[in-house]
Amino acid sequence: MRKFSNWLTAYEEYTKHTESPNVFNRWCGLSAIAAALGRKVWFNLGRIKKCPNLFVVLVAEPGCARKTQAISYVKDVIREVPAIYTSSDSITPEALLDELEQSRMEDQLPTGKVFIHNSLTIIIGEFEAFLGHKKDNNKMIILLTDFYDCRQDAFKKRTKHSGGNFIEAVFLNLLSATTPSSIANSFPPAAIGGGLSSRIMFIWSGGRKQKIPIPEWTSQLELQKLNLVLDLNTISRISGGYNFSPCGREWWINWYLNFDERDPERLAKDPEITPWYARKPDTIIKVCQCVAAAKRNELLVYAEDFQDALTYVEEVERDMVSAFKTVGRSDITQDISLVLDTITAKGKILESELLQIVWKDVDKNKLNNIIETLLTANRIKRHFAGRKIWYSTYNYKEK
Repeated sequence: MRKFSNWLTAYEEYTKHTESPNVFNRWCGLSAIAAALGRKVWFNLGRIKKCPNLFVVLVAEPGCARKTQAISYVKDVIREVPAIYTSSDSITPEALLDELEQSRMEDQLPTGKVFIHNSLTIIIGEFEAFLGHKKDNNKMIILLTDFYDCRQDAFKKRTKHSGGNFIEAVFLNLLSATTPSSIANSFPPAAIGGGLSSRIMFIWSGGRKQKIPIPEWTSQLELQKLNLVLDLNTISRISGGYNFSPCGREWWINWYLNFDERDPERLAKDPEITPWYARKPDTIIKVCQCVAAAKRNELLVYAEDFQDALTYVEEVERDMVSAFKTVGRSDITQDISLVLDTITAKGKILESELLQIVWKDVDKNKLNNIIETLLTANRIKRHFAGRKIWYSTYNYKEK
């Protein structure tokens, strides 16, 4: 028996009166469900099996959207569930393999067969600290990319002195947070959109949901948390393969046949996102398992589960390109983002005031280059009033 008819909506209600944006809390909740399901659950997509693990990274400017706070709320729930194995707070590629090996579990499938798997959830507040700088993070990127698809064969690695690692059935789930500038430090421009970054759900928010001077802890919230833990324990006992319900199968076939990753009318039109679009069907399959598990123990996925998964993914899809706004091959990409954000925040600003704000990062000569770039790209407008020069965004209207 469950306490809630839908664990995910119950978790969103639990985090409703917080400063973290709803989209952050929702994807933290999805990550928690994925962690509870682990490698003992998969989706039977014909001859292919798809596991429900997710790589979720919350993205916002420093201190403005309560990324770490959102992660802390769900971490408090996850750590009460014995079946979820979480990593250390600081982890190297070598330590990651060790912890995956130590996360070995045995679960009984509905068929009665005992299934051995290694399911690990990484919860790290700072993604750049975990992944490392782009100059020396190649080993970690290769591991994460390899483990994302939950390989069907065992992972074996031998080392010269310590023996090596043997991981029977890999399941790696990731929840972290970062800023646009940290993404630029972690990924070379050529890697954005492809490889590891195409496997990550970068959840963008421009600011906090609301201001709460004193986030009160009430007996009602305590009861909600207790019931969330109880239901997540129930979810953690689900095992076996999800299958299509008749309506679910029909929904998937229709959507998949009409899906085009290069559709000129897609929500995110930036060409950098095209490799992510190629993986969008896989993401839908992963998320719909979490959506189904949030509602019921039955190993069937219905049309409404697919539709919910699509809604959640497309909500993120619209703004995902904002996460990469400081990433580019140009030497002034980050500075362009700084100047554009400053003008956008003000709506309309004097050139002298703009320079006073950005002078530590951008001198007058560089500012001229940036302004000409933004003007040519039709991102800003320039106005003259006597000897004064103003800049504004295109949607700015005089009051």
